Amino acid sequence: MELKDRLLTYGFDNIDIFLIDDEKNQETVSNISLHKVTDLEYKLYLDPDSIEYHLDHEDPYFTATQQAPDKEPIGVKGYILEW
Repeated sequence: MELKDRLLTYGFDNIDIFLIDDEKNQETVSNISLHKVTDLEYKLYLDPDSIEYHLDHEDPYFTATQQAPDKEPIGVKGYILEW
């Protein structure tokens, strides 16, 4: 199941994703409407096979490997912020 579908299954609709990588760099991807996004993994440069879901926690998140263009792969943790 894709990240988008998992998030929709858990009741998320409009979200922000707060990403923290292994080097403690932080980035917020804002204003994501899950019903309008076609490939969330691609948008976030995530390796779909590396995603581990922790969406049933008080502060839901996922971990994955991010492979941005012209950069080395790096581990990220993405916190789901619903508004």
